[in-house]
Amino acid sequence: MSVVTLHVESRNSASERRFPKAMTIGELRARLELMVGIPAGAQRLTLHNGDDLVCEVAGDERRLESFPADDYMVLRVAGAAGAGAAVPDYNDVSQVQKFEMEDAEYDKLGNTVRAFKRRYHLGRFGDGESAMSVDVEDEFEQEARGITAGSRCEVAVPGADLRRRGTVRFVGKTDFRRGYWVGVEYDEPVGKNDGTVDGRTYFTCAPEHGSFVRPDKVAVGDYPEEDPFASDLEEM
Repeated sequence: MSVVTLHVESRNSASERRFPKAMTIGELRARLELMVGIPAGAQRLTLHNGDDLVCEVAGDERRLESFPADDYMVLRVAGAAGAGAAVPDYNDVSQVQKFEMEDAEYDKLGNTVRAFKRRYHLGRFGDGESAMSVDVEDEFEQEARGITAGSRCEVAVPGADLRRRGTVRFVGKTDFRRGYWVGVEYDEPVGKNDGTVDGRTYFTCAPEHGSFVRPDKVAVGDYPEEDPFASDLEEM
């Protein structure tokens, strides 16, 4: 089967395509509609050799081979004037419906850029002393509220859809780093310590069952023991 390779260009796209020379222009229009988004009946097709116009491609019953189409010529697809169909412009972002949220509602969210800056005292939330520090004295204090020692818990593994289960043994500040931490005794030996870090004992458990994680990674609830989740977790 004889084919021709053409550069297809439109307002919304540009690509290199191969077409059977025996296909009709009606069939060509139907295929181009899927490529450029312009309805077949609203297309104006022109063939170009570089910057020079070779001819207009028209007549749905005619075959592509009846036109002087050679490899690597440009087939331009435009919206035909008076076709009665609106031709979408996918590059015009002003046509995109935007999601807007009231400032007060946005301020309540905890996973936004604004919340990040407020937590770490950045930008307009800076206090002069800790504007460049994310290791502040009361970091994660709010997240630590509601987590109590003795609670069953599940610890999220950053960057993976995995959880590790255990029991909360400690909640509070530590000597090894500022802010609030949760000491967890895991059900399996997937931890980093036995509850002691840098010579200070915060709780006691079997070796490699204990770890300290930030409160925002801990969910407390009815979490019975199960098989361990094996993954890398950033812990102290």
